[in-house]
Amino acid sequence: MSPIIRVDVGWVLQIQSALAPLNIPIADWGALGFMAERHRFERERGTLYYEQVSARAATFLHTALLLRPFTDYNLVIGWGCAHQYMTVSGQSVQAKDEDLYTLAGAVRAQEADLRDIAQHLESWTAPTA
Repeated sequence: MSPIIRVDVGWVLQIQSALAPLNIPIADWGALGFMAERHRFERERGTLYYEQVSARAATFLHTALLLRPFTDYNLVIGWGCAHQYMTVSGQSVQAKDEDLYTLAGAVRAQEADLRDIAQHLESWTAPTA
C-alpha cells in the first residue's frame, strides 16, 4: 500500500507561493480549505474514501478547477499540488502541457470528473524500476 500523505492549507499555500505570483489573492478561503482537506475524506473512521494515490492527488486539481479558491492560477496551483502529492507519494508524474490544458478544459466544462483526472495521473506516471 502506498503511503498516505496528509497535507493542509499551509502546504497548498507553499505550492502557490512557489508557482504563482505572491500577490494572487485568495478568492474563497472555504474552497481553499476544502481543496486542502478533501484528499483525506474517510468513508468511515479509518477507511479512506479515495484509496488510490492518484485519486487523492486528483482532488487537488479537481477542486482548484471547479471551486477556484484563488483569483487566478487555479490550474497551475491545482496541478502543482497534484504533481507534488504524487511525487511525495513515490510516483513521478509528467504531463504534456497540451494534455493538461485539454483535461482542465474538460473538467471546467464538467465533461471530466475526479475519476478522469485520476486516470490521467496514472497514465502520466512514469514506471518505477
